[in-house]
Order: sequence, then structure tokens, then C-alpha cells
Amino acid sequence: MINYGDGNGNQYIIEQDHIEYNPVKPKFSSSGIYDGGDHVKKRITQQQYNKIASFFKEAIVNKASHIKNRVKMSGAITIQEGNAVKSCILSPNSEELNEIEKILKDIIKN
Repeated sequence: MINYGDGNGNQYIIEQDHIEYNPVKPKFSSSGIYDGGDHVKKRITQQQYNKIASFFKEAIVNKASHIKNRVKMSGAITIQEGNAVKSCILSPNSEELNEIEKILKDIIKN
């Protein structure tokens, strides 16, 4: 399972056969105005899952894009495989963060 918190606090949960998007609502946003949109839960193909998982695994390995503390516009990754858990925080505007968010948004919209 992959859990990703984007730069606005929206959450994506990705499993082998589905993706779930849990958006931030205005009353929980830092501005009190931001709305992440509608909740989405949809099936994904094995090919889509493999593509998503490979980007997340690359992001975990590339420590140059990591930061120590979660700041606004950063991304938080947690990957759980069996009992093993790997996590990191991606720097705002890092290449990995931008690629991951583009892929996730494309899958959620289509």
C-alpha cells in the first residue's frame, strides 16, 4: 500500500487494484478557503499500479529530493510492503514531487 499526502494536504491511498483520493475541505485547510475537490475511489489496472509504484520507489531512493520536516507544498510518502515501512518527505517543487502529483492527478481525473 502507498499513502501520499500532497502539498495541499490531500491524501492518496494506492493499492494493487484501486486508488482513493481524500481531498482537504476548506474548514481543514490552512487558508480556510482551499477545497481539494471531490472524494474519488476507483479501480486501477496492474499496469497503472506498477507505474505509480515505480515513481514512488524512485522517489524514496533519491535522497537528494528529501527534506527532514514537512512544510507547506511538500509531499509525504509512506510505502508499506508486508511489515516493512519506508517513508520520506519530498521537497516542494522537486522533480519527483511534480512527477508523482501529475501521474496521480491524471489517474484521478481519467
